[in-house]
Amino acid sequence: VNARIQTTIDKLISFRSFVFPSQVQDLISNSQLNICSEEKVFVAVLNWIKHDLSERKKHISELMSHVRLPLVSREFLMNCVETEALVREESHCKELLLEAMKYHLLPEQRSSLVTQRTLERRPEGMRSYIFAVGGGSLFAIHNECECYNPKTNAWMTISPMISRRSRAGVTSLRKLLYVVGGYDGENDLATAECYNPLTNEWTNITPMGTKRSCLGTCAFDGLLYVCGGYDGASCLSSVERYDPLTGVWTSCPAMSTRRRYCRVAVLDNCIYSLGGFDSSNYQSSVERFDPRVGSWSSVPSMTSRRSSCGVAALDGYLYCIGGSDGTMCMQTGERFNLRTNAWEPISAMHSRRSTHEVVEANGFLYALGGNDGSSSLNSVERYDPKVNKWTIVTSMLTRRSSIGASVLECFNLERGLLQTSI
Repeated sequence: VNARIQTTIDKLISFRSFVFPSQVQDLISNSQLNICSEEKVFVAVLNWIKHDLSERKKHISELMSHVRLPLVSREFLMNCVETEALVREESHCKELLLEAMKYHLLPEQRSSLVTQRTLERRPEGMRSYIFAVGGGSLFAIHNECECYNPKTNAWMTISPMISRRSRAGVTSLRKLLYVVGGYDGENDLATAECYNPLTNEWTNITPMGTKRSCLGTCAFDGLLYVCGGYDGASCLSSVERYDPLTGVWTSCPAMSTRRRYCRVAVLDNCIYSLGGFDSSNYQSSVERFDPRVGSWSSVPSMTSRRSSCGVAALDGYLYCIGGSDGTMCMQTGERFNLRTNAWEPISAMHSRRSTHEVVEANGFLYALGGNDGSSSLNSVERYDPKVNKWTIVTSMLTRRSSIGASVLECFNLERGLLQTSI
């Protein structure tokens, strides 16, 4: 079905179009439409209308209401949508344009501006894949990357990053994987890049305002947040956010504590920053940022000091696993119960790990790579919260300490990788 829908919209773009507007509307209103960008839908609608302008112009208002203009890039919105005469001449189309502009200009209010047009299309058959990015082993720093299909318990390589990076921040946002900052063996980095699984390609994006390695990274409300880290001279408390729609980084309120090797995660519409190293002490402290309020507040501290830990949210709990307390790598874990406002222990991992990553996929937690105190690891284990138990799964192809990892939903990724490698 998705292949048919993709073929149909390609035909629409190239003028081999439908006769009836209802056919076009049925296609572009489909939330399972498998497209790489919403820009394609806008172009398709215009092409269909202009193929028989005198007869089809009257349908533009109805059809444009199904184009998700808030999700196109600012450059496309200003250069292609705002300048289009057919849009400017029709009052309802102008309202849709203003809605998109407001969504772009007020990122802090996006959660209150939700409509069908602000929701990502999600093709049926999308699956969660775990991406392991960069890191280091022995004296090497990797740009090589790989991804894991939890359904098949198998790893496969993807295209390498443009830059070698360990200690980078990795997160997924709007069908793309973002890698931010890190260390290339000589310098701490401000640069960033994103990966498109449809093309198996990496692209540079706007650099951060500050060099950061050992940073915490997460995505929330369509924005990418980076917290703390190390700039090559000092531990940081500063925070920045990136808007992929505009390509702009913006400063946010700083954390109350400097945190190098901190991890962050989103729980109940707030961003939590856990542990880390403040240049003097290994931290057990936790703080929470509410983007709607624009301020940080304290949360009860963990029971252990943890730097370079793995952090993820699952089913209303915030998990913090492994890390270093300043004396050794740890295999213990704990979770924060939002309802009781308290930390509680979970089962220990099979391996001691620091500088690893923990991600959530399909109701399980996965701990990937890291360092056990003597060597870099390629081992991976899965945590089932229902039985409070860790299970060893297939190891990564490469040993990776100071790894970056995130989960990205993809459609038929194996087939796409095979096609792009030919």
